[in-house]
Amino acid sequence: MPALGPNDLTTGVREIDAYTEGLCFLMERIFDPLVECRRSEGPCDHTRCTRIEAIVKYMVRGFDRQDRLMAEAVYPAESEHRRDHDALIDRLRSMQSAHLCADRDRHVVRDMVSSWAIGHNSHCDAPLGRWAVTRRVLAPASPRP
Repeated sequence: MPALGPNDLTTGVREIDAYTEGLCFLMERIFDPLVECRRSEGPCDHTRCTRIEAIVKYMVRGFDRQDRLMAEAVYPAESEHRRDHDALIDRLRSMQSAHLCADRDRHVVRDMVSSWAIGHNSHCDAPLGRWAVTRRVLAPASPRP
Protein backbone atom coordinates (compact mmCIF):
# COMPACT_ATOMS: atom_id res chain seq x y z
CA MET A 1 0.00 0.00 0.00
CA PRO A 2 1.41 3.43 -0.87
CA ALA A 3 2.21 5.98 1.81
CA LEU A 4 -0.73 7.97 3.09
CA GLY A 5 -1.08 11.57 2.08
CA PRO A 6 -3.34 14.16 3.69
CA ASN A 7 -5.17 14.71 0.40
CA ASP A 8 -6.24 11.05 0.48
CA LEU A 9 -8.02 11.50 3.80
CA THR A 10 -9.76 14.84 3.80
CA THR A 11 -13.06 15.42 5.58
CA GLY A 12 -13.39 19.09 4.72
CA VAL A 13 -13.23 20.03 8.41
CA ARG A 14 -9.96 21.69 9.41
CA GLU A 15 -9.86 20.42 13.01
CA ILE A 16 -10.18 16.80 11.88
CA ASP A 17 -7.97 17.16 8.79
CA ALA A 18 -5.13 18.72 10.83
CA TYR A 19 -4.94 15.57 12.96
CA THR A 20 -4.86 13.43 9.81
CA GLU A 21 -2.09 15.57 8.33
CA GLY A 22 -0.11 15.02 11.52
CA LEU A 23 -0.62 11.27 11.26
CA CYS A 24 0.60 11.30 7.65
CA PHE A 25 3.67 13.31 8.68
CA LEU A 26 4.41 10.94 11.57
CA MET A 27 4.00 7.85 9.38
CA GLU A 28 6.29 9.31 6.72
CA ARG A 29 8.99 9.97 9.31
CA ILE A 30 8.63 6.70 11.18
CA PHE A 31 8.84 4.61 8.04
CA ASP A 32 11.56 6.59 6.29
CA PRO A 33 14.17 3.94 5.40
CA LEU A 34 16.98 6.31 6.43
CA VAL A 35 15.66 6.74 9.96
CA GLU A 36 17.54 4.44 12.31
CA CYS A 37 15.51 2.45 14.82
CA ARG A 38 16.98 3.00 18.28
CA ARG A 39 15.83 3.26 21.82
CA SER A 40 17.06 6.09 23.99
CA GLU A 41 19.07 3.59 26.01
CA GLY A 42 20.73 1.92 23.02
CA PRO A 43 20.03 -0.35 20.07
CA CYS A 44 16.60 -1.86 19.69
CA ASP A 45 16.29 -5.36 21.12
CA HIS A 46 12.91 -5.94 19.38
CA THR A 47 10.97 -6.38 22.63
CA ARG A 48 9.05 -3.08 22.59
CA CYS A 49 8.82 -1.21 19.33
CA THR A 50 9.22 2.50 19.99
CA ARG A 51 7.88 3.32 16.54
CA ILE A 52 4.63 1.52 17.23
CA GLU A 53 4.53 3.25 20.61
CA ALA A 54 4.90 6.63 18.89
CA ILE A 55 1.93 5.83 16.65
CA VAL A 56 -0.14 4.76 19.67
CA LYS A 57 0.69 7.94 21.59
CA TYR A 58 -0.22 10.16 18.64
CA MET A 59 -3.45 8.29 18.01
CA VAL A 60 -4.54 8.37 21.65
CA ARG A 61 -4.04 12.17 21.79
CA GLY A 62 -6.08 12.62 18.60
CA PHE A 63 -8.76 10.23 19.79
CA ASP A 64 -9.12 12.21 23.02
CA ARG A 65 -9.76 15.38 20.99
CA GLN A 66 -12.31 13.59 18.81
CA ASP A 67 -14.02 12.17 21.90
CA ARG A 68 -14.48 15.72 23.25
CA LEU A 69 -15.77 16.86 19.85
CA MET A 70 -18.26 13.98 19.67
CA ALA A 71 -19.53 14.76 23.17
CA GLU A 72 -19.86 18.48 22.40
CA ALA A 73 -21.68 17.78 19.13
CA VAL A 74 -23.90 15.10 20.74
CA TYR A 75 -22.84 12.80 17.93
CA PRO A 76 -25.24 9.84 17.56
CA ALA A 77 -22.58 7.41 16.25
CA GLU A 78 -20.14 8.16 19.07
CA SER A 79 -19.98 4.61 20.46
CA GLU A 80 -19.26 3.06 17.05
CA HIS A 81 -16.63 5.70 16.35
CA ARG A 82 -14.93 5.05 19.71
CA ARG A 83 -15.02 1.29 19.10
CA ASP A 84 -13.13 1.82 15.84
CA HIS A 85 -10.52 3.87 17.70
CA ASP A 86 -10.20 1.18 20.37
CA ALA A 87 -9.84 -1.54 17.73
CA LEU A 88 -6.82 0.21 16.21
CA ILE A 89 -5.13 0.69 19.58
CA ASP A 90 -5.79 -2.98 20.43
CA ARG A 91 -4.23 -4.08 17.12
CA LEU A 92 -1.16 -1.92 17.65
CA ARG A 93 -0.76 -3.19 21.23
CA SER A 94 -1.10 -6.78 19.95
CA MET A 95 1.66 -6.10 17.43
CA GLN A 96 3.87 -4.85 20.25
CA SER A 97 3.05 -7.91 22.37
CA ALA A 98 3.95 -10.13 19.43
CA HIS A 99 7.30 -8.29 19.18
CA LEU A 100 6.59 -6.91 15.74
CA CYS A 101 9.15 -4.34 14.78
CA ALA A 102 8.18 -1.31 12.71
CA ASP A 103 11.66 -1.49 11.19
CA ARG A 104 11.83 -5.20 10.36
CA ASP A 105 8.09 -5.52 9.75
CA ARG A 106 7.58 -2.02 8.38
CA HIS A 107 5.20 -3.10 5.61
CA VAL A 108 2.92 -4.99 7.99
CA VAL A 109 2.66 -2.11 10.46
CA ARG A 110 2.44 0.66 7.85
CA ASP A 111 -0.14 -1.18 5.74
CA MET A 112 -2.32 -1.97 8.75
CA VAL A 113 -2.33 1.66 9.97
CA SER A 114 -2.84 3.01 6.45
CA SER A 115 -5.70 0.64 5.73
CA TRP A 116 -7.34 1.48 9.05
CA ALA A 117 -6.93 5.25 8.44
CA ILE A 118 -8.54 5.06 5.00
CA GLY A 119 -11.52 3.09 6.26
CA HIS A 120 -11.87 5.12 9.44
CA ASN A 121 -11.74 8.39 7.54
CA SER A 122 -14.55 7.48 5.19
CA HIS A 123 -16.77 5.60 7.67
CA CYS A 124 -16.18 7.59 10.86
CA ASP A 125 -14.32 10.90 10.51
CA ALA A 126 -16.11 12.26 7.42
CA PRO A 127 -19.59 11.65 8.93
CA LEU A 128 -18.41 13.15 12.23
CA GLY A 129 -17.14 16.22 10.38
CA ARG A 130 -20.43 16.65 8.53
CA TRP A 131 -22.38 16.27 11.77
CA ALA A 132 -20.18 18.73 13.68
CA VAL A 133 -20.42 21.33 10.88
CA THR A 134 -24.19 20.86 10.61
CA ARG A 135 -24.52 21.30 14.37
CA ARG A 136 -22.24 24.38 14.09
CA VAL A 137 -19.72 22.92 16.53
CA LEU A 138 -16.99 23.21 13.86
CA ALA A 139 -16.52 25.37 10.81
CA PRO A 140 -15.87 23.80 7.40
CA ALA A 141 -12.33 24.08 6.09
CA SER A 142 -11.32 26.55 3.43
CA PRO A 143 -10.41 24.87 0.15
CA ARG A 144 -6.73 24.04 -0.17
CA PRO A 145 -4.70 26.00 -2.74
